[in-house]
Amino acid sequence: MGEPSSLPGDMVSRARYERALKARAEAEALLEEKSRALWEANKALREQAEALEEAVRSRTEELERARAEAEAANDAKSGFLAVISHEIRTPMNAILGMAAGLEESALPPEQHEMAQVILSSGRVLLDLLNDLLDLSKIEAGRMEVEMRPFDLRAFAADERALFAETAASRGLAFTVEVTAEQALVVSDPTRLRQVLSNLLSNAFKFTREGAVSARLTVRDGRLEMRVTDSGPGVSEAQRRRLFHPFTQGDPSVSRTHGGTGLGLAISRRFCRLLGGDLVHEHAPGGGACFVATVALGAAPVADRRVDRSEGYEAEQILHARRWRVLVAEDSQTNQKVLRLVLKPFDLDLRMVTDGAQAVALCRTRPFDLVLMDVNMPVMDGLAAAAEIRAWEAGAGRPRVPIMALTANVMTHQVSDYAEQGIDAHVGKPFRREELVQEMARLLRNLS
Repeated sequence: MGEPSSLPGDMVSRARYERALKARAEAEALLEEKSRALWEANKALREQAEALEEAVRSRTEELERARAEAEAANDAKSGFLAVISHEIRTPMNAILGMAAGLEESALPPEQHEMAQVILSSGRVLLDLLNDLLDLSKIEAGRMEVEMRPFDLRAFAADERALFAETAASRGLAFTVEVTAEQALVVSDPTRLRQVLSNLLSNAFKFTREGAVSARLTVRDGRLEMRVTDSGPGVSEAQRRRLFHPFTQGDPSVSRTHGGTGLGLAISRRFCRLLGGDLVHEHAPGGGACFVATVALGAAPVADRRVDRSEGYEAEQILHARRWRVLVAEDSQTNQKVLRLVLKPFDLDLRMVTDGAQAVALCRTRPFDLVLMDVNMPVMDGLAAAAEIRAWEAGAGRPRVPIMALTANVMTHQVSDYAEQGIDAHVGKPFRREELVQEMARLLRNLS
């Protein structure tokens, strides 16, 4: 008999079972391999996520430390500048005040010229100090503008008078023209004066012959100040460096003409703070042309704070009667400067050397005005002003105007004065015109 053609049924079932078992084992092994691979991948992802979180946390901490250090450094710089500004301005007030007094006295021509040189050099130093402080304020985001109405024609006349002698001494034609339907405009005249004065100063610095001109135009709610000169002009290469702080368009300029390279940079930033810009334009006839533009506010119908050329009116107010003025100033030298500056007016001046004395004197006799230094021994000026205000309120006494007359001129310092009962601020060194106008403003309602 031959062999059977097929395996018995139990053997077939066993073979199938073994194949199935083998396939299952292979599947389980494959699944185990895939599971392990997935677990390892998840583990790697978790480790990467933890490493990333740690990196982010570390970076965040670094950034926070860097921010804190930057803020601390900025605060330290502001504090340093405030101290240096005060310490420089205090003796400069004496230097400029005494030099101005000498210039006005009956000196021989040679000595009069010496006084003029001292005064001129002191003002150059003051301008440099102001530029450095302005740049610091702008970079710290603390520069503020004061929008107020002023007379544009009077503003232009002041600038014309300021540079007329320079133009005459150099034989240069000089014009300042105004094109405006209405003379009253609203902007920050202090910043605009800095911009225009800087542009005119540069124009005279580089112009040896010919002319310098300024044209002020009001159109569509904007003020344009265009200053042109017949000097050598500005090359394309120099134009790229014009508005960078501490740089000159030509490296030789600082040796030939002097200057820090701050003026144009600060002027442009002022213009941009006022909603405009400062640019250099090609002058078809040669020379240089700088155009400053700012946005103007809406002019009021009437405003007592209009800034016109009120020097004569201010002097009339101070001459109106014998005003009783209390001066709190710890520096004997600065007391002498104040007496010299206010000598033309018949004022009843009382001098004290600290805030406590000022408070005590205000309680015993009435004053029309108080000129208060801020940094004084025993009691500082701000504390004294607060004490005077508290006493007035408690005793039902009228409010005496208090003016801070101080070398503290940083924005954050001045902004605190109003909260302490201060009505006005004039920074040292001061000019007689500035001091007299601010005194007259405070006394106007009493005359």
